[in-house]
Amino acid sequence: MNLKKIKIDLPKTWKETSRMGNENQVNIHICHINPIANIDSKKLQDQPMPSSNSNVNIFKVAIPTPNMRPISDFYKGMKGFIESGFAPPSMTMAGLDKLWKGLTETPNAKRPGESDMVSDIDIVQCQDAEFAWQTLKNKANMPTQGFDVPIPGGITAPGLPKNMTMEDYLKSDILKSLVPKKQFEQLQSALKEVKQKIPQVKKDYEKMGIKYREGKYLDCKAIYYESPNLNPAPKPKQKTSSSRNFSGGGGYGNTSIDPLPKITQPYSATNTFYIGIVYKNFIINGSLLSAINSLPSGNTPCYSLTQTEEVTSKTKEGGITFTDVAIIPLVSNYAREGYLCKEDAEEIYRSIISKLK
Repeated sequence: MNLKKIKIDLPKTWKETSRMGNENQVNIHICHINPIANIDSKKLQDQPMPSSNSNVNIFKVAIPTPNMRPISDFYKGMKGFIESGFAPPSMTMAGLDKLWKGLTETPNAKRPGESDMVSDIDIVQCQDAEFAWQTLKNKANMPTQGFDVPIPGGITAPGLPKNMTMEDYLKSDILKSLVPKKQFEQLQSALKEVKQKIPQVKKDYEKMGIKYREGKYLDCKAIYYESPNLNPAPKPKQKTSSSRNFSGGGGYGNTSIDPLPKITQPYSATNTFYIGIVYKNFIINGSLLSAINSLPSGNTPCYSLTQTEEVTSKTKEGGITFTDVAIIPLVSNYAREGYLCKEDAEEIYRSIISKLK
């Protein structure tokens, strides 16, 4: 199939910004659009609301949001810092604009200011499933083995080992006869340099506890690295009250907002970083797949950006009843609000697999 024309069904909060490649190999650049970017900034602050009754005080409570923010917030913050006059002389608007252009307008890596994460998806079409699997295994093993890995599909030629490695081929007279002398010499020098670095890489991997693994992911054959989780297992949480949390409302009276529910997030003693998966004769990998296990769960509690409810409280002073009406956000979760989450990223790969069927 022509991979350059493959259409991926992205979740509504993801956007494709560019792609390059050919019918057998494509790199697709995508980004996640932070839902906060599409919300009126006033909603993130306490707001007094008009009231026809002087004894009734109405206000909207600011929506608490996760730490994930669109990169446009970075630009706005830096711009404000420079304009305040407190920034060092080396920080100028011209320098900030140049940095911003590099972040958002780099060819084949563009990203809108509304985004909070950018990633790549790589898809490679091989001659058969065996070739694809060996190619992926080589990619995972090369950091610790260099080019001393099998050639996918194998190569047979008079005078060469039957089960020759890529290193054998790169050093062979066959290749020497096919490329210019200077280029061949440069290649031999590069091979020597790679080989010299391998022992140190092995030591580094051992020190960090990184181990090569083969398994399954999304019903596909997968290769991944496993390393110890440096974060300790969470301690059991004490039971907390499910009642509303009362706090000052920015000068508008007492506000009440539902506390976020405590959920048990799965914990693993190891971290898993996928190198790639193989579906039929296709290799699927890229930075999004590598980072997928580090993304938060879609059921992570948060506050709704659009759904609210009214909470009324009354007080009496001097025989007069005063009413506070607080408009507060409802409890929601990352998936419903469109925040970055693992489930949406997995859905992207399921879409790819379905298209390759």
